[in-house]
Amino acid sequence: MNTTTNSIGGQAVTIKLAMKMEDSLQAFAVRAACFIGEQDIPYSEEFDGHDFGATHIIAYLGDEPVGAVRLRWFKSFAMPERLAVMQRFRGNDIGQLLIERCRQLAESRGANTLYTQALPQDVKYWERHGWRRLDADDAGKGPKRVVAMVRAVDPSKTLPEADAPDQVVLRTEPQLDPSGLPLGGDRT
Repeated sequence: MNTTTNSIGGQAVTIKLAMKMEDSLQAFAVRAACFIGEQDIPYSEEFDGHDFGATHIIAYLGDEPVGAVRLRWFKSFAMPERLAVMQRFRGNDIGQLLIERCRQLAESRGANTLYTQALPQDVKYWERHGWRRLDADDAGKGPKRVVAMVRAVDPSKTLPEADAPDQVVLRTEPQLDPSGLPLGGDRT
C-alpha cells in the first residue's frame, strides 16, 4: 500500500510497506547509512536477528528510499524501532510519516499501544509527537542507555498508567553461538 502525504521540492514522499526482498534491502540500506555510517553502530547491533520477523516501512522521494522503520509485533502492542531518515532529508517530517504508518498498521491489527526505546538525546523529539516516558526517573540508565516510551494507537484514548505493556522485557537479547543457541544455555 502506498500513501503519499507530503512532498519535498514538489516531489511526492511515498510511504510503502516492504513486500519484496528488494524493498527490505532498501530499508536495510537506509538503516546502514544512518546507523552504521553516521552513528558508528556496530553491524551486529544494528542487524540483530529480528528483521525477518518484522514489518518494514520505507519512505521514498520519487524512487529513492530516504527513510525506514522496523515494526515488531507483540501480543497487545507494536514496537516501532530503527527509525532512520537519510541525513539530507531530515527536517521534512519523514520520520513522523513513517511512525504514523506504524500507528495505522497497529490499529488495523488490534494493537492498543505503541512502545519504543529512544536514546536520551531523542526523547524530546518523541515527546513533541505525543509519546510519554514509561518511567520518568529512568533517563537512559543501563548498558544501552535507552528510555522506554509509549503512545496510544488511538490518539483519542489515554494510556493507562503502567510500567510497561504486556510482554515487554527491558533486557538485551541473548548472545547466540554459531548454531543459534544462547551462549551458556543448556544444550540437552
